Amino acid sequence: MFKPLPSDVLNYSYDNFYQLVKERCGDNVVEFMKLLDISSVQSLLGVENLFDYLEFNSEKLNAIKNKLAFQHENVLVEVKWGVRNSLECLIQDLKTFSDNNQRMAESIVLNDDTILSSSFLQKHPILKCLINLYKTIDDQNNEDNSENTSFFNYFLHNISSNLCRSKNAYRYNEPVLRFAMAFHVLSGNIAYEFVRLNVPGALPALSTLQGLPLNKHHRMKEAEFRFDSLSAHTNSLKTNIAFAAEGCTAVIKKISYDSLTNSFVGLVPHLNDGIPTTLHYQTDSFKKLREWFSTEDRSDLINIHMIQPITNMQIAPNPFLLSAFGTNNKYEAIDIIRRWIWVFEQSSLKNVRIVGFSTHGDPKYMRAMRLVTGFFATLPNIKLNSYTNAFYVKIPKEWNWYFLGDSHLFLCFQDATHLCTKLRNRLLSRIANMLIGNHCISIDYLSTLIRNIPKLRHGLVKSDIFPQDRQNFSSCVKICSDDVTKCLAEIHESEGIIMYIRLLRSIMIAYIEKLTTPINRLYYAWFSVFVSRLWYIWIDYMPKVDLEKSLYELSGITTNNKKKKKKQFFITNNAYYCIEINAHQLTYLALLVTEKKLPAEAMNIYLFSSQTCEGMFRSARSMSGTFSSVVNFSVQEFLNRAQKLSLLQKLKTESEFYSTSGNLVCPKHYKQRKQLRQSQYVIPGNDILNVETITKVVCQAYN
Repeated sequence: MFKPLPSDVLNYSYDNFYQLVKERCGDNVVEFMKLLDISSVQSLLGVENLFDYLEFNSEKLNAIKNKLAFQHENVLVEVKWGVRNSLECLIQDLKTFSDNNQRMAESIVLNDDTILSSSFLQKHPILKCLINLYKTIDDQNNEDNSENTSFFNYFLHNISSNLCRSKNAYRYNEPVLRFAMAFHVLSGNIAYEFVRLNVPGALPALSTLQGLPLNKHHRMKEAEFRFDSLSAHTNSLKTNIAFAAEGCTAVIKKISYDSLTNSFVGLVPHLNDGIPTTLHYQTDSFKKLREWFSTEDRSDLINIHMIQPITNMQIAPNPFLLSAFGTNNKYEAIDIIRRWIWVFEQSSLKNVRIVGFSTHGDPKYMRAMRLVTGFFATLPNIKLNSYTNAFYVKIPKEWNWYFLGDSHLFLCFQDATHLCTKLRNRLLSRIANMLIGNHCISIDYLSTLIRNIPKLRHGLVKSDIFPQDRQNFSSCVKICSDDVTKCLAEIHESEGIIMYIRLLRSIMIAYIEKLTTPINRLYYAWFSVFVSRLWYIWIDYMPKVDLEKSLYELSGITTNNKKKKKKQFFITNNAYYCIEINAHQLTYLALLVTEKKLPAEAMNIYLFSSQTCEGMFRSARSMSGTFSSVVNFSVQEFLNRAQKLSLLQKLKTESEFYSTSGNLVCPKHYKQRKQLRQSQYVIPGNDILNVETITKVVCQAYN
């Protein structure tokens, strides 16, 4: 019989540990431990199947292998019975000793009959604070009749229980794991490790986080469309309808190796009917890799698809990242259409109905939208209205102002934020010389306003009319304010720019502002259409010579260049098509709601834009570390960041929409909190939406 294990045996290491192994198992086992670099009791308890290492063919192991085991001719290694028995008994005794210590520590802490002396409480005053804290928590729960336990309780319990265990026996409950994942995404590796090391027992190691099933579930692969995850996401929100958006942004042209998929990321994936090929660049051949590097294009853009679920909840749910892949923008409008149809079909198989798609105003996407909607363009070989699940509404015959058909597979919207910045850039352009009637539309009126009228009256500054920042939407908002319009009325011959600002303001009210009712959305959408149509007709009717003469009389500008066409006096064709398509699709959407084919929440079109893509890009850029000045990313770096953002959005969705024990509270920007207090997710006004009302509203917009 061996003597009992010492009370501090779990802390044995090096000489003490090797002496214990020698007494229980002999010198040969000690030599084996040293070869494996096992130098403490804790490291021994952390190793499973210790004798499996004897099966390795190594020169250093051969000598000790002959002492501890028999080697058969078929390379089978059989450990000697005495060696195996003595080592297994030692390990079992150490595990039993560790478990007894753990139970003893827990029994001391959890024993209901434990009486703490006043001297002990004076020595540890934090115990008094904890007792008072839990009394207060119990009183609050009794007053609120709440059975849910706060995250703070889980957090304290987790720390206190872990500190009573050895470090290799730390355990973490589900709320703490969710908190740790969210904290890691928000803070980064350095801040996470700083907190973990200074608050022992509070947070798991990074390796533990990376191995969690939830983390693995959100791993992103280039060109992978996550339809299964989309279905789970919409099911959790209790909806099956959603709106899709597609957008792209510039990335660093860099090729990276993804060890998880054994593929190279950063080369442009091949398109098959507009659909990118997943894991196309996989090879074990250096020759093939060198060929790719010399012949294949590198991605300078990343293209993503975002899905915005449509629900009847008060708070709009977070969008879902469906896919991401690198591209060089060398594809046609037909590729975009085929990709949209494929996304629609695959989503339908997962019981998710894609209502429509939204993008920015790139010419290829604009052409794709015109072909899909049939806005003075047709698809010769693809009949979208032949699908059994296509939308169908009855268009009144007297609607001679409506140019689209009665059947659509899905709708299309141009991003209204991009449209507003296009109109602003057109106003600030030195190339365009816009005219309407006997009035010139020029930036000079705004310059005069800033120069001659106090800023307190209009709020504009010189930077608001600088054309360098082409995506300055806040400048659009300031230019379109009522104060600016009132001040412009005091400037001579400013009627043209006032009309232009009203056009820009109407688009914001119709598609961007959240508090607009459906009736007002239709009114302002068609007001912008009729202004643009009448302006276009007038430009087309007037001879170019007369337009140039009017421009010279109004502004002193001469345009004798014969290459310039009359389009310089009007907004861009792209912007005009955006205005027309959005108004038509909004009207079609209203008809779907009136016929009960879509819920009333579908009229919240401020959510149906590619700003979900822009938000994802902004969030990914903001994830650069504290000590890093690089804000851009390569394709692989975006996929890594997108994985973290998808995980964070899932945790936010769970905290906002589900009331469970240990729920996390996520911070919100003060503007978002203010908007939430002011408005409901569903804007009233759908109850009076019908064909007669729509007709009346459009006629009012025309008049």
